[in-house]
Amino acid sequence: MDHDVFRDWLAQIDDLNAKQRAELEAALSGRSPRAAVAAVIEAGLGEAPRRCPHCGGEGSVGRGQADGLRRFRCKGCGKSFNALTGTPLARLRKKEAWLEFGQSLSEGETVAASAERCGVAPSTAFRWRHRFLKAANNATRALGGIVEVDETFILSSRKGERKLDRKARKRGGKASKRGHSHEQTAILIAADRSGSTVSGLLSAVTALAAQAVLEPVLGKDALMVTDGAKFYQTCARALGVSHAVLNLSAGERVRGELHIQTVNSRHESLKTFLRPHRGIATKYLDSYLRWFHLAGLKHTPTPRSCLNAAIGLHVNVAVPT
Repeated sequence: MDHDVFRDWLAQIDDLNAKQRAELEAALSGRSPRAAVAAVIEAGLGEAPRRCPHCGGEGSVGRGQADGLRRFRCKGCGKSFNALTGTPLARLRKKEAWLEFGQSLSEGETVAASAERCGVAPSTAFRWRHRFLKAANNATRALGGIVEVDETFILSSRKGERKLDRKARKRGGKASKRGHSHEQTAILIAADRSGSTVSGLLSAVTALAAQAVLEPVLGKDALMVTDGAKFYQTCARALGVSHAVLNLSAGERVRGELHIQTVNSRHESLKTFLRPHRGIATKYLDSYLRWFHLAGLKHTPTPRSCLNAAIGLHVNVAVPT
């Protein structure tokens, strides 16, 4: 190819869309989309296979390939497995579209947009979304130092249920009662000053429910900063951490270094992330929280990292404050 023609070709790369870029990368690497996906899936496997997903045994031997992935046979139980066995992606088809779907997750696309991007039915895109998010989690290093904690509320939705004990709402609707009630679902979010963030659904707005979310991730050196809700005082005592209360009702929003503005910003980010999806059924809300941590809090994660998260490989990344 003439040098000038080559330079002109390079100049046009910036105009390619995401799908065209993916196709170009696959062509330059000499890999088909299916081979590229297989390479990502097996990247962390190395020469030695992981523990047998059937019996937990470590001894296994290679048994060729199937569907582009290496297969292994466990010496203990005699069963075969590959890198996807025991993961939410096991037995899913159309692997050649998985990196493209990872890009769709990264961009927070709707089901319809995902289906169009990947060339699959909307029902398939919906099923993939929840399979990909099942193993993803909001893993983070332990929260320490000043840790802001606050809850936010989202209107509960029973979308998809056929038997309701109330009149169905249209287009999301509004709660029949003002303020907090059983019509709202509570989400607890905690963030420290390094940017690490944890979230979880609250079964009830109580100290015990908050403790269940915070206990696995809150360091003993933490200073828990909250508003004046009394259940946080009980929760802090149960966790054995220091606790500072801001009297928001009296207009105290900042006291020196203490505030809950970071976690309130996370609340707004979460609701902004969920808004395009037009009312999420509460039974799926936990999956969408995982998606928020995977893509909403991080700046456009790569399709590779989305696929790794789907098979249970996680990299802890702090969110800039």
